[in-house]
Amino acid sequence: QKKGRSSSKILPLFSLLKALFTQRERDKSTFGRIYTMSSNEQQKKSEKGPSVDLDACGSRLKSLYTIWNSNENHQLFNDADALLIGSGANKEEELRYLKAVSLQIWLFSYELPDTVIAFINKGGETNGNEMHAIASGKKAKLLENARETIERAIGGTLRVHSKPKHEDGSQQVDALVTILKEKCTKIGACSKELNEGNLMQTTVEKLGGKEQFADATSGIACVLSKKDQKEMKFVDDAVKLCSEAMKFAVSEVENAIEDELKISHVKLSEKTEDAILAPGKTLGLKDISHEDVDICYPPIFQSGGEYDLKYNAVCSEKKLHFGSTPAVIHVSLGARHTQYCANIGRTYLIDPTETQEAVYEACLKAQDAAVEALKPGKLCKDVYAAAQKALEEAEKENEKLKDMNLSSKLNKNVGSILGLEFKDAFYMLSGKCESAIEEGMIFNVALGVNGLEETSADEKSKSRHYAIMIADSVQVTADGIANKELTKNTKKLSDVSYAVNESDEEDDDDGAEEDKDIANTGARGGVILDAKTRGDEAVTAKAEADRQRKQKALADKKNAETYDRLMNAQNDVEKGGKGAGASADFVAYKSVTDVPAPRKELVIAVDNDREAVLLPVCGMLVPFHVLAIKSCSVSQDAGASFIRINFQVPMGASAAANAGYLPAIRFPNNIFLKELSYRSSDPRHANFVVNEIKTLRRNVVARETERAERATLVRQAKLQLTSGRVHRLTGLWMLPTFGGRGGRKAGTLEAHANGLRYIGAKMDEQVDIMYENIRSCFFQPAKKEVKTLIHFHLKDPIMIGKKKTHDVQFYQEVIEATENLDGSRKNMYDPDEIEEEQRERERQKRVQKEFAQFCKRVQEIWEKDFPNMGLEFDSPYHDLAFDGVAYKSTARIVPTASCLVELIEFPPLVIHAKDIEIVNLERVGYHLKNFDMAIIFKDFNKDVHRIDQIPSKNLDNIKQWLTTLEVKYYEGKANLNWKPLLRQIKEDPESWLEAGGWEFLNNEPSSDEEDAEGSDPESEFEPSSDEDESESESESESMYDEDDEDEDASADEDDDDEDDEEVLDWDEMEEKARKEDEEASDEDRRGDKRKKKSSKHR
Repeated sequence: QKKGRSSSKILPLFSLLKALFTQRERDKSTFGRIYTMSSNEQQKKSEKGPSVDLDACGSRLKSLYTIWNSNENHQLFNDADALLIGSGANKEEELRYLKAVSLQIWLFSYELPDTVIAFINKGGETNGNEMHAIASGKKAKLLENARETIERAIGGTLRVHSKPKHEDGSQQVDALVTILKEKCTKIGACSKELNEGNLMQTTVEKLGGKEQFADATSGIACVLSKKDQKEMKFVDDAVKLCSEAMKFAVSEVENAIEDELKISHVKLSEKTEDAILAPGKTLGLKDISHEDVDICYPPIFQSGGEYDLKYNAVCSEKKLHFGSTPAVIHVSLGARHTQYCANIGRTYLIDPTETQEAVYEACLKAQDAAVEALKPGKLCKDVYAAAQKALEEAEKENEKLKDMNLSSKLNKNVGSILGLEFKDAFYMLSGKCESAIEEGMIFNVALGVNGLEETSADEKSKSRHYAIMIADSVQVTADGIANKELTKNTKKLSDVSYAVNESDEEDDDDGAEEDKDIANTGARGGVILDAKTRGDEAVTAKAEADRQRKQKALADKKNAETYDRLMNAQNDVEKGGKGAGASADFVAYKSVTDVPAPRKELVIAVDNDREAVLLPVCGMLVPFHVLAIKSCSVSQDAGASFIRINFQVPMGASAAANAGYLPAIRFPNNIFLKELSYRSSDPRHANFVVNEIKTLRRNVVARETERAERATLVRQAKLQLTSGRVHRLTGLWMLPTFGGRGGRKAGTLEAHANGLRYIGAKMDEQVDIMYENIRSCFFQPAKKEVKTLIHFHLKDPIMIGKKKTHDVQFYQEVIEATENLDGSRKNMYDPDEIEEEQRERERQKRVQKEFAQFCKRVQEIWEKDFPNMGLEFDSPYHDLAFDGVAYKSTARIVPTASCLVELIEFPPLVIHAKDIEIVNLERVGYHLKNFDMAIIFKDFNKDVHRIDQIPSKNLDNIKQWLTTLEVKYYEGKANLNWKPLLRQIKEDPESWLEAGGWEFLNNEPSSDEEDAEGSDPESEFEPSSDEDESESESESESMYDEDDEDEDASADEDDDDEDDEEVLDWDEMEEKARKEDEEASDEDRRGDKRKKKSSKHR
């Protein structure tokens, strides 16, 4: 396996693509990357081209030849008198650690892609050493600029074989091969890198193939092992980056534990990686440029009994485990600054047992022993032996560790050297490595013990198996001086252990039970239980008692919150009527002279220009603005037509009743006309006049409604278009629609810098959704539905077409919503049918994958640029779904981490748990198959939302879901009239609180009332009959309710509904016909018998 920073086996696809994109943006050099130069130094390039750090280059070339010529290290180069290194094109997708690239960076401060360099060592000959390079363009110029320094350092000559552009370099390779064959007897190279790049492959082939080369990998590793002062500066910055990133990771874990957030290991890894790549913005490291940083490997988060202490481990999609204790969380991360690596690893214990604490202390002592054993002159295997010995001594000293066998569970190595590569096999701290340790080296000392068992936990529990990993970056100092631990993040037992469960009772539930009791939740803190219906499994007594205890605690809390909110609330300003606004502001004619002169015969006339209706009253035409008319209808009786016109009138004596009709408030002493009727002998004219009035009123109401809605809109920010790559999702339909006529076509949803834009098929079909205006968003893949969708619930409404909406939905249908029943029988073994089903499944997977990828891209933008908004796509829990009537029809309602939603039917249902005051479960009884749920909001001005006809088998799930979201619920056997109840609570909150607050909902009705439909439980808040009548009249005669504008239309719709209810299907019609035939045949037989009897009597 290649030593990879992140390969397809190490890095998840999404993180890999993100890392590649970030790396490409950072590395825009023409021929390579600048690694060992600071961002300021990079800008100070001479006009002659890129320059080398001459001092560092000279000293390091001398060091290379010195080590090469030394007797003790010459064997590391396998007695080679030439060293050949080469690199291929800069392929970002590979992201590997290569010895040749590391040596190039170490010597010249740059990576030199598609370059071959040969070092010739003639031992003690004066000016006998040579350096040859095949390079092109600026790379050749870079070496030419450093010619004097290079020749002085190597004690010989430099020859640059410049390769012309667009040529394969075969001539230059031939020249180099000729020189190497003439002057060298044995050529050394990195045996695993002989195929890197076309130039290197060609050179190797012309030199006789791989068999002609000696492996000099160990020699190059020895050359790169010790760090000078300039390198230590880069290492220190990498260490600082690691330390701050670990603090960030720990804070994320602590927040998840404190808020009981269910967040996946992959999510934590991605967040930490983003923090490392943006040190100034996220970690507060303003002195470190994001262009100089990278990760050594994707940050590792592990918990829940699944631990892999290798650095190529992939984070699990499972949630972070801390619910059932004791729990163990392992975090490791590595960071690079100008390609120099540093590493840190920690293990955190949640409510640890005494045995776990003893194991951690033993591992900590073993790591200290390994750090102490890193002394100049010692071998790498001595460090491993010191750690192993420390564990064995701990087992002897502590009785709790007697049978643990910690030394046998120790990893195969306890770290390796750090530098331009994250690890090097030549300096691996294992039991077999005999490489010598020297002053100035940097090691990653990582002590890991895996395969541990906590015997107090159940065998199937996630807490049963755990591992301990402690890792630090350590600098080797001179003998007699303590080594320097560069990563100084705390690792004391008291600092890495957390006490979560304060009660003395131990939780005996195993991991399997926990998975059944606690379901996954979103990052915003909802804990949801899996569906447990009455038919599947009864709720345990312990769970029921715990739920009752939590509900009892919520009761006092909710009463106090409601009372404080009502007492501190300010009086709401009386608002105008809905729809067309205040009709008192509309004037048909400013003066009498503007009224049209009547004709010879007084007839009803409509003035479309002035939006008025002229009605004959007492021998003259009286103008009425069309908005003063509530409804208009025509009926036929005795050969004549009767036109009935109803006007807007005050609803009652109270100001609240007249709040919807401003003229009643503006002119309280006036007398209002309620109704006019006219008789016409011409039915055609009567129908024409009524239709003309209705059309005019409909147009005016629509116009004024749109104007009123636009006046209340909150001004949105301007969309900032992304200049680079734009993430798009094509082929989407939108709800609500733009309206209008013509065929509908799918559009495209784009993610920009500060918002989303939907572009329809037409030029004027465009909707912008600002990120700051999104309150919640949902991604719902099609599981039992016909469409996959993305839904946005907005803080402030926006206009789509001519309607104002809080909800915008984008979807694609994955299967056909309708099926053509042509009468032909289908065979389940028909190849065409099987192929069609396969195509549907593939289409569904493809659509869901596209939606999921788009959501991830948008999520990245939110986390990077809007971290304080806390936006995250929520997915409904289909296992907890239940049927109910939220509006007019039965729909499938699904809970999420913090909301109750129904997104398939439109208008959608989105209810946030934070907006709910209490929930009253009505008509609850064991003899009933269904019950109702009344949701009372914290804003008492909002109507109570009802969800009716919920199957009783979902009652326990709903109770537990509400309890985990800290929503107080009550149960009752009757439906309540909530409007008068809430009004009385608002008017006198003190009396309400003295009477027990919401506890009046616990009053059970008497046995006589149980069977009565619609009976309310006894309550001192029961409204009077006058108030009921006023309320019902106010509801039924709303001034600007468009549903009431046409009584005849609504009557026709009712008739149609009744007709629809009487329609029978084919089976019912056949059964009905059969019965009718039997009855007819029985009557015929009875008739024949009567005839026979009568004939006998004759």
